[in-house]
Amino acid sequence: MWASKSTVVPIRPDRRYIIVASHGGALRKSSLDTAWQRFITSAIEDGTITVEQRFGLHDLKRRGITDTAGNRADKQEASGHRDGAMMDVYDLSVPLVNASQT
Repeated sequence: MWASKSTVVPIRPDRRYIIVASHGGALRKSSLDTAWQRFITSAIEDGTITVEQRFGLHDLKRRGITDTAGNRADKQEASGHRDGAMMDVYDLSVPLVNASQT
């Protein structure tokens, strides 16, 4: 993309943009918000998620951790959290329990 736009790509990785616009520069927050809303609307319309499953860009990490298969330790490793307390913030999975015997 940058070659076709004659845009200089910063050599230092810490100076590069993670998400870029079509012109190769930084993507504005308003543009990202608009793209996200279109993405979620499309996912609802094609049945990938329901309206109740809708989530915001801010919740992307939480959703990823919650939807990751495995136990709590697996999810903590996949998310990169060193502190188990952070899993209480990000993992919203409903715990599976054995049915009570009557």
